Amino acid sequence: MVNKALVVDDDPDVREEVAEILDSMGHAYDMAASQSEGRQLFAENEYSYYLLDLEIPIRQGGLCRIQNGENLLGEILKHRGLFGPPVIVITGHGKGDPRLARKVFTAGAVDFVNKPFATTGETLDVAIRDALARQAKRRRLATCENAPQDTAPRVDAVPFRGGEMVFYPDRVELCGVKILGGPDVGYMRRILDELRAKRSNGRFVAYSGTELSLMLGTVRGQNAISGCIRDFRDKAIEILLKEAGVICKRQDIVRSGSQGYRFNDWITIRTEETPRPSEGNSDGPANESAGHSDAPENGLTNAENGRQRWILEQLDKGTEIRCSTVADQFQCSPTTVKRDLARLRKRGLIRFDGPTKTGFYRLSQKKPR
Repeated sequence: MVNKALVVDDDPDVREEVAEILDSMGHAYDMAASQSEGRQLFAENEYSYYLLDLEIPIRQGGLCRIQNGENLLGEILKHRGLFGPPVIVITGHGKGDPRLARKVFTAGAVDFVNKPFATTGETLDVAIRDALARQAKRRRLATCENAPQDTAPRVDAVPFRGGEMVFYPDRVELCGVKILGGPDVGYMRRILDELRAKRSNGRFVAYSGTELSLMLGTVRGQNAISGCIRDFRDKAIEILLKEAGVICKRQDIVRSGSQGYRFNDWITIRTEETPRPSEGNSDGPANESAGHSDAPENGLTNAENGRQRWILEQLDKGTEIRCSTVADQFQCSPTTVKRDLARLRKRGLIRFDGPTKTGFYRLSQKKPR
């Protein structure tokens, strides 16, 4: 497997020099020039290691502060886990401020490389190889039977190879383990609901962070989406290892990349209309309300994605909906909208009234107001 690095440095000359070094080592890499750009790439991709400058701006063109890099360092270290990819700090401040070096080592960085980079001896190449070797050794030692149980992965753990994800009204399970539910559902449940739909070719849909934020109506935009997915990945990885003995990587469940966010192909989806009996009283009203008998007449619970949900909500308000209306709202192609409308019609939720060119869609069943 080819090692891949995330490099965060606001200086284009440094990024070019690092790129030449990584090309020479045969490593792949992504480049970021700011804290926000680094955060976005970190949330959407997996890396073998990180090269992080400290004095960076929050956004390109902004004020450079060491604190910005320290904050990004803290985020990466928090979510990478104990045996995750190593972080190497690259900075021009180390020689004049040894306290800064101690600070980043205490935080969890594995090395501190000064700029300009040495051309002999302790080069950046050497620092990267040493960091990867030390981290691999730590993982091997952690699997020994005498390793501390509170820090070591389970010795009987197996790699994740796909599984069934079951959507209940009050929870989501994967491989028989609850990975989402209760008070922590929030936007993430809605994101998973959007991603579980499939295209006509049988593949899972894919949406960018911006598209998902528009579909969900989030105020913070794509940053809220990437944050939710990052936290979900981290929690799912932890839960599956602890409760199922399954080693799951960051993109094993929800993938991200040029196509956007989408479920990995080895995930299968099943929907259960009622909560599991162990989660509540089967005779109580909560169980009754989850069944078909109390579903809203506008069929919102049957919407496959955010576009369909929006269509049904607008029709319920009495809004006249045409294909162009939905395409303008979601900035998508008419073909995509026609597919959604066809699925809603096939399930008997909507109907088309009037001539082909001037007619519009209505709810199939709606009580008079």
